[in-house]
Amino acid sequence: MKMKPNIFKLILVLMLGGCKQNYDPPAVTTDLNILVVDGFLNNDNSGTTNIRLSRTKKINEGVDNAGEVNAQLTVEDVNGNPVYYFSETGDGNYAISGLSLDINSKYRLRIATSDGKHYLSDEITVKYTPPIDSVSWQRLDNGVMIYANTHDPLGQTKYYRWDYTETYDYFSYYFSSIIYDNGIVRNRQPDEAVYECWTSNNSTNLLLASSAKLSTDIISLAPLRFIPANSIEISSKYSIFLRQYALTKDCFDYYQNLKKISEQLGSIFDAQPSQLSGNMHCLENPGETILGFVAASSLETKRIFISHEQVAPWSYALFCDYKIKVTPDSVDYYFGYGAYVPTDAIIGPPFGTVVAYNAGTRTCVDCRSRGGTNVRPDFWP
Repeated sequence: MKMKPNIFKLILVLMLGGCKQNYDPPAVTTDLNILVVDGFLNNDNSGTTNIRLSRTKKINEGVDNAGEVNAQLTVEDVNGNPVYYFSETGDGNYAISGLSLDINSKYRLRIATSDGKHYLSDEITVKYTPPIDSVSWQRLDNGVMIYANTHDPLGQTKYYRWDYTETYDYFSYYFSSIIYDNGIVRNRQPDEAVYECWTSNNSTNLLLASSAKLSTDIISLAPLRFIPANSIEISSKYSIFLRQYALTKDCFDYYQNLKKISEQLGSIFDAQPSQLSGNMHCLENPGETILGFVAASSLETKRIFISHEQVAPWSYALFCDYKIKVTPDSVDYYFGYGAYVPTDAIIGPPFGTVVAYNAGTRTCVDCRSRGGTNVRPDFWP
């Protein structure tokens, strides 16, 4: 007996569907619990050295690593004598203020974790970082590109790394002079202003450059940050605070390999994953994998500002609905749950009587609703 085509297709679908099982690859389900050492020794007696210890997690548990707490960190000389002790600042973060290392000597980082294991770095060379010549930028058709420029006249650096913190201000669509507070509407105090806010972000990509293949130790127009045209970052004023570090060749190679793995995978023609060999080792188990490369150098910094006028035309716009009018007997309904924020009062007649309040959605009135803070940074002009 011949089976009708439609019935045959239905049976085939049911059979295949019944054979389906969830497959979680080992990389997703295996908890390797690898120690991650993130930071460098900032050889600046007026600055702070920060080291973060964490443990890797399963991919399906999220991207944030769990901080390794209650560890003991020390910087020691090549003879094993402790010269600096870190203080724990919380969530796997450890800090030293006023680190001053002899550039002609070598050091090690020692870590003792709460589970009784001990980790020791290879000998760390202290590098001198030359000054940043400039942080430049170029207005392109599709946005703004920011660059780093530096050089070492002695030709001894050759390997560079940067990171940065960017800060920009932005404004609400509507200005609000009044606030709803515990059932009443009153005038805002200066520290309650929500018209101008500031947002700060740290760099997330590995920013590296080398002059090793050049005849002179000059880095020109190393790309740092691209800001798409008409984005919020330069809707008013933008600032980038750049930090520059000199690296050893081994440290540069480590970061270059990490950069290839983390940023350039995606097709069969991209760089393939490989074992990252850092400079930290477990004394009890030399074969244990530890992620991270601890380096030491002086730190050079530079800040620049870019204004909206300098990159014009730059058309960032926040689209908002028209204001609504709220009568005094309806303030709890409209303002109590925070969906609407009062902007100003509508007065009489009779003279001096508030007959209604203008209001807008929180996104359009309170700049903090877009992730920023209304606290003006100390460095802001």
